Amino acid sequence: MPDRIKTLKIKNFKGFAHEIEINFTNRGKNLVIYGNNGSGKTSVMEALKLLLDSAHQEIEVEKYKNIFTGENPEIMIETTDSKRINLTLKIQKEKDSRGGEKDILFTDPDNVDPNIKPYLEALSRSTSILSYRGIMKIYDIRTDEDFYDLFVRKIMAYYLIPPKKEKTLIQEIEELENLKKESPRATKRIKGKEDSIKDEINKIFSEIKDKWNEYVKKLTEDNIEIECSIEKLGSLNFKIKWNDRDVRNILNYLNEGRLNAISLGLFLSYYERFNTSPYKLLLLDDVVIGLDMNLRIPLLDMLKSDFESEYQIIISTFDENWFNLMKNYLDEDKWEFSRLIIKDTDNHSLPFLIGMESADFLQKAERYMREGDMPAAALYARLEFERLVTKYAEKKRLKIKFRKKISEIPISEVWNEVKDNLSRAKTICKRVDTYRSILLNPAVHYDTRPKYKNDVKYAIDVVKKLKEKIAKELR
Repeated sequence: MPDRIKTLKIKNFKGFAHEIEINFTNRGKNLVIYGNNGSGKTSVMEALKLLLDSAHQEIEVEKYKNIFTGENPEIMIETTDSKRINLTLKIQKEKDSRGGEKDILFTDPDNVDPNIKPYLEALSRSTSILSYRGIMKIYDIRTDEDFYDLFVRKIMAYYLIPPKKEKTLIQEIEELENLKKESPRATKRIKGKEDSIKDEINKIFSEIKDKWNEYVKKLTEDNIEIECSIEKLGSLNFKIKWNDRDVRNILNYLNEGRLNAISLGLFLSYYERFNTSPYKLLLLDDVVIGLDMNLRIPLLDMLKSDFESEYQIIISTFDENWFNLMKNYLDEDKWEFSRLIIKDTDNHSLPFLIGMESADFLQKAERYMREGDMPAAALYARLEFERLVTKYAEKKRLKIKFRKKISEIPISEVWNEVKDNLSRAKTICKRVDTYRSILLNPAVHYDTRPKYKNDVKYAIDVVKKLKEKIAKELR
């Protein structure tokens, strides 16, 4: 498996005043991050992208400093191949508006470890942050700063132009821009270069068309067909059919969800077809806001079938229901789930801190047990038990007393059905029943007896064993 990120540490970066550590585990799993608006989900992705880009770009870093500490941002990743990579910075003197000099902080690509540089560059050139705000710029496809700029100048930027594959698309575009500035009368050369760039972009759209339409149909459950071409640099020309009828004004006919699907499908189809980097990251920042919940599952299926094996995927969301759905739907052997939380402080100079909390109920149960909070430990052990059996029942499509939704069924009924379906697990099931009657039942309340601590410990252990058994059954 290609080298993956197993730890990301961020400090003094935007809202992160103190160090925050994001653990992808030693295997470099994929990650889903949940947090309220303002908790730093986008900042996590921006910090990671800044570190990657710093290998080949001088980027001003002043704007990324935490406003409370004013210290230099610190970003570090450790990979599954034991690479330890830190953000490299330098100070440059620049003139201010009054003609005086001031120190400005920049990334320092010249001092990046040459053994690390190729790895960072490969990731940087094949990775963009896909955000809801970005993909919904399809609303403004007539402006060159918006959807064209996002897709052609950023997503497609490092596409290597065949047959020699010595130049990238962005290099060709920048050469054209320089030619127009330096030799504005060289109209023949300018036109030739423009035509060459347009031809290459149109080839890309032609090659991803089938996959793009496949994704859109899955994300909309609708009969939508799309073509995209470029006739003039600076704008994209969309042709859309809906139920075999031409859609002239997409904003009059297609709602936000369909536009979200068209945009997201375009980006994913490009990555699926043209990302040739040996190291692959997919950063999806709240990209499903416009999609109904029932149309989000197809996205997870697409990620599992076309991206999960080659890419390390990071998904962020502020939607707790969507977060919980992903936690139940995605393979825990391949995915980690974490929460960003904002903690108030009594320090007026540092009014809040952002922390990372594992969304694993068993980890929380064990932490509370170590801290002596037995009721909280028992609660999280019970929540994990309920999550496990509900997930198993849904995956196995168990029918329980003719009820359609597992969520509407008492957990005792779900558990009885699960017990009957778990093969060669009588001992585990018997132990679960023992501790379920003591602790894993929400009707049971805190007991002050000393025995209670041991009951909590044994309950956590048996839920762990049940988790291992269910994981094997669902493979």
